[in-house]
Amino acid sequence: AESFQPAFGGGKKRPGSLDAPPPSAPPTKSPEQLELEVELETAKLLAARRASSFASASLAPTIPKFFHPKATTPPLAVELRNTAHRVALQYKERGLLEDDELEDLWHCVAGVVARRVEQEGHSRGGHAQTDAHTQTAEQDTQNSYVSYEELLEVRDAFVSRLNSKQHTRAIPEVDDGASRVAHYFCAMTFARFTRRHDGRINGRMFMEFVVRHIALTQSRINLGCHDADADGWLEESELLEFVERSVATMSALRSLTPAFTERYCEIATRRFMFVHDPKRRGRCRISDLIAGTALADFNELHAADEHDPRLAKNWFSLACAKQTRATFVQLDRDESGGLSRDEFRKITLDQRFDDACFMQGLTSVFADRIFEAHSLKGPSGAKKAREAFTVSTSLGKQKQAAQDPFIKKALETRRKQTSNEMDFHAFLDFTLAWGNKKHPASLSYFFKALDVDEKGVLTNYEIWTFLKSVHDAWLADPDNYDLDMLDVRDEIFDMVKPEVPGRISLTDLKRCGCADVVIEILCDHTGFWKYDNRESLPSDDDDEEELEEDDGQDLDQLMGVEGEDSDDGDF
Repeated sequence: AESFQPAFGGGKKRPGSLDAPPPSAPPTKSPEQLELEVELETAKLLAARRASSFASASLAPTIPKFFHPKATTPPLAVELRNTAHRVALQYKERGLLEDDELEDLWHCVAGVVARRVEQEGHSRGGHAQTDAHTQTAEQDTQNSYVSYEELLEVRDAFVSRLNSKQHTRAIPEVDDGASRVAHYFCAMTFARFTRRHDGRINGRMFMEFVVRHIALTQSRINLGCHDADADGWLEESELLEFVERSVATMSALRSLTPAFTERYCEIATRRFMFVHDPKRRGRCRISDLIAGTALADFNELHAADEHDPRLAKNWFSLACAKQTRATFVQLDRDESGGLSRDEFRKITLDQRFDDACFMQGLTSVFADRIFEAHSLKGPSGAKKAREAFTVSTSLGKQKQAAQDPFIKKALETRRKQTSNEMDFHAFLDFTLAWGNKKHPASLSYFFKALDVDEKGVLTNYEIWTFLKSVHDAWLADPDNYDLDMLDVRDEIFDMVKPEVPGRISLTDLKRCGCADVVIEILCDHTGFWKYDNRESLPSDDDDEEELEEDDGQDLDQLMGVEGEDSDDGDF
């Protein structure tokens, strides 16, 4: 019979076994030898440090490398990364609470509060309750005030309900009720809420927090589905895909026609990029999108009706998008697909002041600066125009027709005209900035145009450069009184109150609170006239109140007609 051979082979003894002889002890070294080894090791470290400092000193005069391109990833690795990212998002989405589960959570909170109020009532027995106790009991019943111990009872009851409904789920690690709601019932979450004198928090506020957290997590998942690189950033093309996917499920966009869908997606995407891409890098961070108000305004279209008057001031509403496109088409008199400087200057015309204001519209100096800073983008704009011209004339008949000198001259004239016009993309940026001049992104947009010398500050030179155009238009009207523009300049500095006298920075504009007025004075003839006649003109607040009253009357009429079909569901 064959004998069993050990895994280490033959009859050799395994190292470290009990039958093996003990390993020999390392030889002892004298103190002199140890000291010599320490000195040698120290000398090596000092030599390495000197070599490193010499190398850094030799590389100091050279220009450092700022751009590090992404390494080319094999297609198989890209597919693996995309699949892992998609599966991770699916797991995250499976852990979110659904609408019926949220209702169960609210019933658990209300049930725990009701039992506690009932027990307190029985414990008092026949004793008369004071007004303070009665008021506290009513507040507990209405707002469901709960302590941390009661919140743990809510957790246990809610987890048992979740587990009873999840017996058919296939992934217990992901779908376990305790793991899905553990972060809502931890002590850190409880400490975020304002506590009453008895240490209890408002149960309704707790539920609002849970609903809001779920909505933000769902938004993060929806945006992450379009993140091809899984790096937490969305390119403009990826954000456009997100908008196109969301438009199909929004109730407020039911009347959106296929012909206008592409234009609407462009308008909506530009709003996101303008607010969350201040450095114009062509991408925005997903965390910034979730924390901002633009995504919240966009998500309002999911549940709102297309005739809801509250959407009148929402940039993503269909009516606002159509109005923006109609304004561009109306200004484009020659139907060239772009706006010239003269056409662009008429964007701020106000028909209410045609008879009173001698000259309206943007100043010529400011329009030129907008084209230079944001529309033409220097030589790159001309380069794109030349490339477009080359592509358009490189095909068959067009290439043959371009050989004709008259046609070639006409095409070259057209190319130069197109390169000096503002396209719809740049028009959207200006419309967004002009519509909300106090927004940080808008102030950065205007400050870049006002900063002629690109020094980062506005001095007397920049202020007077823009005021001179306004002053010339003011003097052209014989009915105007003699106005000293030096006083206007002093008023601007007094309103802004810069940290360094005579030097207005972007930080000063963001802090002063009246940057919108300063921008209108420097850039718009109509805005300067309105500022000069501000005491005799109705304020914007009055106009907003009248508009809100009209919207309220329309809403009442709408509710009177459709009141039977409305569903006012409580939380």
